[in-house]
Amino acid sequence: EELARNGPLSLNEVTQRTAIAKSTIFRILSTLSELGYIVRDDTRSYYVSYAMADLVGRGVQAEAIRRAAMPYMLKLRNLFGETVNLGQLQFDKVTYVEVVPSEYALRLHERQGATVAIHASALGKAILAFADEDFVAGVLGGELPALTPNTITDVGQVLRELKRIRERGYALDKGEISSLATCVAAPILNEKHRALAAISISGPASRFNPAKHPAVVESLIEVA
Repeated sequence: EELARNGPLSLNEVTQRTAIAKSTIFRILSTLSELGYIVRDDTRSYYVSYAMADLVGRGVQAEAIRRAAMPYMLKLRNLFGETVNLGQLQFDKVTYVEVVPSEYALRLHERQGATVAIHASALGKAILAFADEDFVAGVLGGELPALTPNTITDVGQVLRELKRIRERGYALDKGEISSLATCVAAPILNEKHRALAAISISGPASRFNPAKHPAVVESLIEVA
């Protein structure tokens, strides 16, 4: 807030204006700088970066999508009885923006605000399949951890899977995040055919198998 009000300030100036210990201010500024939310210029002064505005914009967008999606999420839950999730990209993971839980006693326990791996979740793969190519390359350029024996960790195999998702319009997670869970997701696309978010239906693998129930996939794609 001090930087936003006054423009570029040095470490000493921020310390004086906030009356917070210099060592604490230094740690905070270093962290915000590493995250890209503030910038340190050639004069060793700090100022707020445009990434902060982007962060706010994503929050506003997430809330708008959440409000619009909620009636349809309730409809899907009531139709099929399983948990319905709304997910949005946050850095290199997917965050649950909203969760409408199943009313079955045996159900998955996703929670709003939790994150899942983008390469292994149906939500993540649905978003990746319709993401910018450079972003996809960056995500898949690092290590892809195996969360279960079913997790796809080979980059070539993931890319082939993303191609199939683009062709059919939905993604599957068959025990890749949890060996006990199955999930199907569809992307929510903008006018440029890029994924703003994704919506999914998930349930215990012992009970939920969308491959055997075409109506589940059809309804999900229609809602998305």
